[in-house]
Amino acid sequence: MGALTGLRVVDLARFVAGPFCCQILGDHGADVVKVERAEGEPARQMPPFYQGESLYFMAYNGSKRGLCINLRVPEGLALLRRLILQADVVVENFRAGTMETMGLGYAALAAEHPKLIMVSISGFGTAGPYAGLPAFDEIIQTMSGLSSLTGDPAGPPLLAGTYVSDFLTGVYAALGAVLAVQARTQTGRGQWVRMNLLHCLTSILNTTVTRYLTLGEAPRRYGNRNPLIAPGNLYRAKDGYVTVECLTQDMWEAFARAMGREDLIQDPRFVDVVSRQRHADVLDALIEAWMRDQTVEEVLVLLRRHAVPCGPVLDVPALVQHPQFHANRMATTVEVPGAGPVAFVAPPIQMDAETAARRGRPPRPGEHADAVLSEWLELGKDEIARLRAVGVLDPSA
Repeated sequence: MGALTGLRVVDLARFVAGPFCCQILGDHGADVVKVERAEGEPARQMPPFYQGESLYFMAYNGSKRGLCINLRVPEGLALLRRLILQADVVVENFRAGTMETMGLGYAALAAEHPKLIMVSISGFGTAGPYAGLPAFDEIIQTMSGLSSLTGDPAGPPLLAGTYVSDFLTGVYAALGAVLAVQARTQTGRGQWVRMNLLHCLTSILNTTVTRYLTLGEAPRRYGNRNPLIAPGNLYRAKDGYVTVECLTQDMWEAFARAMGREDLIQDPRFVDVVSRQRHADVLDALIEAWMRDQTVEEVLVLLRRHAVPCGPVLDVPALVQHPQFHANRMATTVEVPGAGPVAFVAPPIQMDAETAARRGRPPRPGEHADAVLSEWLELGKDEIARLRAVGVLDPSA
């Protein structure tokens, strides 16, 4: 049993944000049915590959069952409609208007199924000059302002090292689905939950948007420096880098004592957060001069002795070998047909044992057609065989 056991979800989404949303729901017990075309969704062809299977697809499509439907024929669309009408939630990230073109818009479905919740994810929303345009994470990073805030002050804007808007929107979408389910218990009605990647990513840009709207101050790039506090940066030690973040005056004073530089506490350049921020270049130079002859571990031991927030800068190989990675059980192994055991990042939401999340394996294309159609629609073997024979279902599944 999971927290969402009994919730039926139809996953019509592709690539990252929508599938990631549905995987979160599936991890927590929802019965998620991923509907694909016969050859599978395009993400199945994305590298990297392991044993001929796409790790890109597997990373966002665990904890689901698979069903392939030919949506180019009327009977295929009719079958999908019947499936959705038995669901609690349907998640889609087609371009705006696509579901309506298919006759599966929210208004049409809700007329037959008032309790249905539809979660629609788009790049830019359903209004404005960019509505309906395709969008991927890198485009959203650059349009949201995130790239303008990332990188060296003297260099060009930079993309983050991973998808940001896709994953963030996937989490928002999962939350939106759960909120709509909760609202349904109060109202008896479903609803159309809409979100877009641009809005979701803009929502986490710290105080930059509010600061500009309120004070007229346009943010700029600070490299690795925290734009709001000092010290807050990545500092070079003898054998690597250390991150330090001193959010309060007490933290800064503890840092000065750890360096053996209590005189800096009364230095007018560093006496408060505004002064330290104004003289951050000088302060960072003093900190790096103190660190340069010490190892990362030596610095961390000393700073932690003084309760200064700090951490090592790790690459991925170092991360997965770090004792905290193992203490948090951040990896889980799933047996994937055709690939064998594959390690994934474990679901990060930790709950009591009876409702704990569990990562299930990703489905093969159309793998669970018989079980899903039997359980959800009560179709018999003969009818399922007929659907395969007429090309509505993938005959190889």
